[in-house]
Formats: sequence, structure tokens, C-alpha cells
Amino acid sequence: MKLASLPSSDPSNRNGELIVVSSDNTRAIRVEPKISLIAALENWNAWEPKLRALSEGLNNKTAKADFQLDLQQCISPLPHCHGFYDGSAFLSHVIRARRARGDQMPESAKVTPLMYQGVSDFMLPWSSPIDLMDIGFGGDFEAEFGVILRDVPKGTPADQMAPYFALFCLFNDITYREIVKQEIETKFGFLQSKPNSSFAPMVVTPDELGSAWDGKRILLNVEVKLNNKVFGHPNGREMHFSFGELVAHANRTRPLSAGTIVGTGTVSNESKESGFACLTEKRFQEIIENGKPSTPWLQPGDHLEIDCLLNGVSLFGAIDQVAKIGT
Repeated sequence: MKLASLPSSDPSNRNGELIVVSSDNTRAIRVEPKISLIAALENWNAWEPKLRALSEGLNNKTAKADFQLDLQQCISPLPHCHGFYDGSAFLSHVIRARRARGDQMPESAKVTPLMYQGVSDFMLPWSSPIDLMDIGFGGDFEAEFGVILRDVPKGTPADQMAPYFALFCLFNDITYREIVKQEIETKFGFLQSKPNSSFAPMVVTPDELGSAWDGKRILLNVEVKLNNKVFGHPNGREMHFSFGELVAHANRTRPLSAGTIVGTGTVSNESKESGFACLTEKRFQEIIENGKPSTPWLQPGDHLEIDCLLNGVSLFGAIDQVAKIGT
């Protein structure tokens, strides 16, 4: 099933109101009693069957009080969440970065995923402008898949993780690359270089993916366009660390609360023919081939689109953003 969130008419409700969306993205139905997605996830055993019944009625065209979906009205599915952990599951991304610096990827990178804890208190909608703040910050995008979790007990092993996967999402992990360089030098992780991320309007349960979900990876292309030109279409099948392995890394020493998001890192493929899902990886490729990058960081007015199609239909709804200075 597919879920999304609409703004609440109650100004004290920052979490929005949950709706169920048809598989073809044309119709939706409000959930009664009104509830937010984060609240549903916190009591998923009770809410999941109710939401699934609504979804079945909507797709069978037997639902009552359904309405035409207007994605323009959708906010981020989770306007905030209890935790946001972002990994680097695609080794081709890491290998290009190392090669561009004349370095070798360490064997440890094949065993332990890189991961940082991101901003979870405010998730941007799919159409929110990308605030570059300052051209010198080196604004970049990163197209990623993510998994939204149920409560996960501390130390759950990767091969037992699947029952805790509630939903999948698509998001843009906005990054200030020139600040990354400064923060890496401190050897203390990302902070200022990772502002708020933007999320596609819909989230989906694993079964909605059909054969594109093999229990470990999402076997679909991420379609990225920059200024109406195809920038890349890498496929999720080359993810070195599975979703289970990423979540197990995040919860090795702590439980994870329902609604926590764990991201895959930039979707990346070994072949450059697949293009790229972030500017920095294309710049890495240019350094490898030409000795220097020629692709600039995001500029004011740049138009970014990120989408993922399943059987010709947008699975999550598109991320559609314009870069600006000040929003």
C-alpha cells in the first residue's frame, strides 16, 4: 500500500494527517479517526491492517469518501521522525571517491558500512526549494532510498531484520560539499554540511514493490534529471550492504524507535553509463578521466527532479525542487 500526509487543519498538529493512496496515484482516502503517520507507526500492529483494508477498498474501487489526489497538497510523509541514519551502501560511490584522490578503498569498507546520524526534526516536502545559502558552500543533491522502521530491539541481527521494515521512501539528502571538506578534517562527523533532507510525497509497504523487492534491496532505477536533462538512472541492485545490514549497523548498541529512517546513501552503479545520482560522483569521474572536475555545484535556478518508476507509474511520487539562495 501507499501512504502520504496532508497538512492538518489543527495548527497545533505539526505531523500532518495520514491518507491512503491508490497504487496508480490518482485517488486517496482519509484515515478515520485522524492520525499522523508517526502515530500509526508507533502502534503499527493495530494500524497496519486498518490501513491495508482502506488500501484494498481504494484499489478495488469500493471505497467510500475517496477523493482525487493532488500531490501539490502533500507534505513530507514524516514531517519529523525519532531518528535518521544515513549510510553509504553503494561501494562504487566510495571507490570513485577514493580513485579521484589517488587512493585505494580499504578492505574494511566492504565489511562495515559508513553511516552518520542526520537531521530528523524537520523533513522537507518534495517541492521545497533547495536553499543553497551560499554558493561557496558547494550545494549538492543525493538521490537515495530509505527504509522506515517499526520499533527495532537493540542488537537485532541483519538476517532477522525484515519484519521491522514498515515502509520504504525516496529522498534527496541535500549536502554542502565544501563544508564536508572542513568537517571531515575534524574527524568528528557531519553536522553543518547536512541540512534538512527532502522526501518524495509517498511511502510504500514492501509488498507494493512486488518483484522489485528481493528482501534485501530495491531493484529499481532512480531517475535523476537536472535542468530537464537526464543526469543518471542508477539501479538499487548494486547496493553492497543490504537494508538489513544497514539497520543492524545502526542498532548495534541502541534500539531504534518506530518511525526511524535509515538511508542507503547515494544510489550508484559501477558503470558510468548509468549516470549519477549526485554531483560529487560525476565530479569524481571527471577527475579520474580528466584530472579535474568540470561539473559545477548547484546554482540558483537549477531544477532537480528525482523519481522512481514501477510498471510505468511513479512509485513514491517525484521530488521536484529548484535551487535558490534563501527560501
